Amino acid sequence: MRRIRNIVKELDEKEKGCTFSLQRLSRFIQPSLLLFLSKGQCHGYDLIEKLGVLGFHKEAIDIGAVYRTLRKLEKEGYVKSFWSSQKGRKRRVYRITSRGRTLLKFWIERVKERKEALNKFIIIYQEDKL
Repeated sequence: MRRIRNIVKELDEKEKGCTFSLQRLSRFIQPSLLLFLSKGQCHGYDLIEKLGVLGFHKEAIDIGAVYRTLRKLEKEGYVKSFWSSQKGRKRRVYRITSRGRTLLKFWIERVKERKEALNKFIIIYQEDKL
């Protein structure tokens, strides 16, 4: 267990010098929320929990940023929300709109472009290793 903690600490130190890390995916919140909402309506807490699937570190997720993003998406017509009572608790539930699905399609194209660029980056790096 101690060895694992040391490895994690070492990786965290190395990551500080790299501005592209799994902890710095905040710009990826918008398309991530749209992706999960395209699978079905959710309340904010569920969406925050699902972000971990995409590599967001639970400790690094800015909960306020998630809710600000949801409000912005709603204001711009990409998402709609309504209040729902479950087990006596009122929660705001979000769903994607057709306009939001169109925005998600644009995001998917951008992600594919980034993926291609990152794959090229890795290939060039590996060429030197052969």
